[in-house]
Amino acid sequence: MKNEIEIRFFPDWGRKEPLWSHDTWDIAVRTSDLPISMELAHDLHSYMDFWGDHFDPFDDWDSESSRAHFAAEGSRLIHELKEQLSGYAVIVDERDEDFQL
Repeated sequence: MKNEIEIRFFPDWGRKEPLWSHDTWDIAVRTSDLPISMELAHDLHSYMDFWGDHFDPFDDWDSESSRAHFAAEGSRLIHELKEQLSGYAVIVDERDEDFQL
């Protein structure tokens, strides 16, 4: 039986994808290394672009609607990852409370 890997989900600065290895705090997982659709990979990149465009670590979100959109989109992406990686990976939501619904 194949063991599932664990992938942590959270945004961080300097990254194009919000995916991280389970066994160390600083190793990123690239979408190109995963058996996911190109559409999902694109959506993960767009998620990070949106975060960079609308969130500032000192000033917070540019609007409540941006925060709500980001939280909802993160939840949708986690759901999609779980579906597409079923049997391959376990997705762990490690987003900050402000980034969740």
